[in-house]
Amino acid sequence: MIKSFRDLEVWQKAHQLTKEIFDLADGFPRRYLFDLTAQLRRAALSIPTNIAEGCATVHSKELVQFLSIAKRSVSEVQYLLFFAFEKDLLREERFREFDERYEELNRMLGGLKRSLQNHQARRLVPFTRHSTLTTRH
Repeated sequence: MIKSFRDLEVWQKAHQLTKEIFDLADGFPRRYLFDLTAQLRRAALSIPTNIAEGCATVHSKELVQFLSIAKRSVSEVQYLLFFAFEKDLLREERFREFDERYEELNRMLGGLKRSLQNHQARRLVPFTRHSTLTTRH
């Protein structure tokens, strides 16, 4: 059972990356403030926020939905970083480092989702295979 979102390694990594994205975006030219900078910050912030919000629910199915949103935000951040790299706002080695770390985050979110979905499926199995209403005469 998850006691707090803060206990999850995936949240910790997402939170750290978000702080780094905010620091990175601080260095972008002012002309990108209301488009790229704002969008990148929102997308990055969405990842740990959705993990935290999902952990506040008592239903693992809802948590899976929030993790799916977080995964989509990972893809959004990756694209925005790629765009920043192509606009020469980010050096290649820094872009590659961020991209690798977001790939790891994406895998971790996927693994947590699968684990929750497998747990849900196992809970349903006894009711579908071994019904107590079926008797043999």
